[in-house]
Amino acid sequence: MKRQLFSLSYFVLALTAFVVLVSGCRENTLIRSKVLPANDTVGIRTVALPCITHTYYDAFAITSTDIGGIPIYQGVGVYTDPFFGVMTGSTYFQVTTNDYYNVFSDMKIDSAVLILPYSGFTYGDTGNTSLTQSYQVFYLLDSLGDPAFVNYFANSTKPLDLSDPLSDPVTVNVHQLSDSFGSNILAVNSPALRIRLRLPALMKNLSPALNMLATSSNPTQDFFNAFHGICVMPANTRQGTTAIPYFRLDGTNAYDKAGILIYYHDPSVTPARDTDFIEQYYFSTSNCSHFNNITRSYSRYPVNQLLHSSLANDSIITLQNQPGTSIDIVIPGIKSLPSGVINNAQLQLHLLPNYTTDTTLLPERLYPIGVANANYPSGMGDGVEYNLADRYPITSLSPLYFMDGFYHPITSAGVNMRTFTINLPREVMNSIAAKNDTIHLHLTGTQDFYGAFRMVAGGGSYPDTAYRPKLIVVYSKL
Repeated sequence: MKRQLFSLSYFVLALTAFVVLVSGCRENTLIRSKVLPANDTVGIRTVALPCITHTYYDAFAITSTDIGGIPIYQGVGVYTDPFFGVMTGSTYFQVTTNDYYNVFSDMKIDSAVLILPYSGFTYGDTGNTSLTQSYQVFYLLDSLGDPAFVNYFANSTKPLDLSDPLSDPVTVNVHQLSDSFGSNILAVNSPALRIRLRLPALMKNLSPALNMLATSSNPTQDFFNAFHGICVMPANTRQGTTAIPYFRLDGTNAYDKAGILIYYHDPSVTPARDTDFIEQYYFSTSNCSHFNNITRSYSRYPVNQLLHSSLANDSIITLQNQPGTSIDIVIPGIKSLPSGVINNAQLQLHLLPNYTTDTTLLPERLYPIGVANANYPSGMGDGVEYNLADRYPITSLSPLYFMDGFYHPITSAGVNMRTFTINLPREVMNSIAAKNDTIHLHLTGTQDFYGAFRMVAGGGSYPDTAYRPKLIVVYSKL
């Protein structure tokens, strides 16, 4: 029940907000000294509360989400980060058909191609034109089920027919994914990964499904039950690189939808000609299930020390898009705040120099989740996650705009700093009213590009106090 209160709602709203915000300006919500009036007649004051911080691993990510109008992105490949370790991604999905009969009867099949449309986004070192990834296609030995009733997560798997792969391993240049390349039968303009399939392995599974369609009373479901789906995964999970591409399953035509194209001709036509016909088995958002399997390996990398730290307060904290490392923050001292009217309360996290490069993009936004203690919120239960007061109403975008969670470059005491900010005044006011002394938060990344993006920030015990996270409370003293 970890995310039941908000996961789906936030996923919809966060992505909608992303589309709106990247196309317009963002209001700077940083609390700075200039907000204080020169003539302090109303008694406006600020106080900064210190934080206790840790890094933890958050495996939660529903990777089978399908929301109308939002592209379905899947990370496929092996990506190695010298600080955060290795991420491996594979995509599992069903395909459907428009022709509920065996179109290949009395026909000659020439070839088949797997198409995985390129999203236009690669996470990592996109400037290196020589980086490669190796892929292979497999048949699923188990059905994915109805997408309306089944959720899959980043750690979900399905059994594969490893003994008879649908393709041989194929190595591609990551930089060239923006071009149409691979085993192309026809010249097309849609950028995609195209892998020639092994016809015996493909038809061994596809032909029985097609043969039963003519007499089926429910051809769509019977086809899914008979032809379970396909998986595109790294051919060698031990061979990592510094860039992982993201592909898009849904599209509008035969060349920008994930699926299989089969090329065939009528052998009875003389004289013999080249391929005449194309049959498409494609991913459909209306009835096809899918998920993105994402695994992490931290064991031999610096971030692993943070995940297993036994310190009372860590000096460095990290965050990645889910699934990945997340930040645990405890803010004590709420009862120590002076009486008065809370104008704003802003959590500030400062990125550490030398941990971020042009190839390690920052998260689009951070999202705060409350963690209840035994007494607050009332009746919630110790350790249960909940929506912060500032997030309501859940169905509105307005709270997300105010809460911020975005990156802001600032200058403090002549030092250029990069800061993520989160506004939570209502949560602070609720805590004061409930006589609760500690606010406990989990900060996570979003689920737009699973597993991508990362940040390294100063923790509660970082030697330079300027980089330590703090809750800055602005209040009017009555």
